[in-house]
Amino acid sequence: MSDAIHLSTDVIAPPHRFAVWREALFQTQFNVDIEPTSNDPFRAQATIRTLPGLRLLSGKSSPATYRRNTKHVVRDDVVLSFGREVKHVSAPANGRETMIEAGDAFLLPCGGCASIQVPHEGEFTSLRLPRAALAGNVVCLEDAYCRRIPRDTPALMLLKRYLALLTDEVAELADSSLQHSVVTHIYDLLTKTLGATRDAAALADARGVRAARLKMIKDDIARHLIDACLSVRTVAARHKISPRYVQRLFDDGGSTFTEYVIAQRLERA
Repeated sequence: MSDAIHLSTDVIAPPHRFAVWREALFQTQFNVDIEPTSNDPFRAQATIRTLPGLRLLSGKSSPATYRRNTKHVVRDDVVLSFGREVKHVSAPANGRETMIEAGDAFLLPCGGCASIQVPHEGEFTSLRLPRAALAGNVVCLEDAYCRRIPRDTPALMLLKRYLALLTDEVAELADSSLQHSVVTHIYDLLTKTLGATRDAAALADARGVRAARLKMIKDDIARHLIDACLSVRTVAARHKISPRYVQRLFDDGGSTFTEYVIAQRLERA
């Protein structure tokens, strides 16, 4: 992906790792302070990817508490985060706090104080984007701040898979139109995750959600390609959607489910 920055504490001497990591990344890039909560040597790695109207931070870190105050904060940005080990999130300015289970997500505004406790080493992902990109498309955006978004929320599951594809395939998105398409899909999945308005939901279903759903189905087919019982019905059942909806996704791409499966089997053979 274009404009990707990779950082790791492994290249820093252990006594200086935490101080360098805190200052070089979180205090400088995100206006966030960190306090370690373990006596073990601090270790972390992260990748920052920048696209038009979107910044994606992913990586893993030792146990720590993250705190943000309102100094030098871009007030019109919001951040959606999820990870394996986040346990407690509080936003004093909003008078809210919530307990987070592994894989859940939460949304915070960048214009207020917040505290995030991560008691164990684990992976994390954060999306930072302008509040205006969501405000008109989400029902009562402010009510979503510091709320637990369950990990089994369908749109959140699609969003995670879409982001994982961008990371796993290390895509180089040099073309500006392709970058904007990727950001549009992410925005659509975010609005669905947070509670899209009727018009925004309809538009998202016609763009980002369908694209992400089709990709997940194709990945499912790849995993079960040698199964004799592979069919549009078995795939639809696993994804909790109708067989007709699966067929429509492939029809929109200019093929049928059966044609796609046959082509993939021939290619593998």
